[in-house]
Amino acid sequence: MRYQFCKSFIEDYYNMIRKIKSQLALLIVVLVLPNTILAQKNDVRLNIGIPLGKYGKFDHNFMGTNETNSPSFIIQLEKNWKPDLSIGAYVGYAGQKHEFNLGFDEVKYNYYRFGTVLTYELNGWLSEMNIAPDNGIEMYASVKTGLSLENRKSTISRLDGGNVPTVRTNRNNELLFDLGVLLGTRYHFSNQFGIFAELGWGNAGFFTIGTTFTL
Repeated sequence: MRYQFCKSFIEDYYNMIRKIKSQLALLIVVLVLPNTILAQKNDVRLNIGIPLGKYGKFDHNFMGTNETNSPSFIIQLEKNWKPDLSIGAYVGYAGQKHEFNLGFDEVKYNYYRFGTVLTYELNGWLSEMNIAPDNGIEMYASVKTGLSLENRKSTISRLDGGNVPTVRTNRNNELLFDLGVLLGTRYHFSNQFGIFAELGWGNAGFFTIGTTFTL
């Protein structure tokens, strides 16, 4: 029993280290990319957001389980392409764990997301209709398309004929297609820094808040 517990603990520890390394690598790539490739004329925007709530494929409802949701995030980099139109890329993470059978069994889902985004600024169009927002608030709509790597790990503990617990672990990876539409708003406190909020089907939650930087 002690051997099985130690083995399971070591596996979870190494999996956690690998997940942290993957997330740090994605973060470093996104933060370094503007200065090495895209940064020029202050026409690059970096958004760092936290999706709230749960959305579609990133939420599994199992009856009779204790559900825990990992903190989600999305990092997005956009560059002006045409007037009122920008194009970019995003990476993100979402996770969820379900425990059942008094905590002896569990199922973990980790989603590693990446894709492209196309954003259209709405203020010019709203001005033509005389309904543009005041006080420097910017409105926009985005379309996101990409892929999500779903990593599923299930751990089941059972007693054998000798009343000795055995642990069985199954892992499965699946590539899912992402497609979503968002309506967003942002407000700049300075030329380089602001906040944003997004509503819709494009992140790991229906509502996302975060900070935006102009590079």
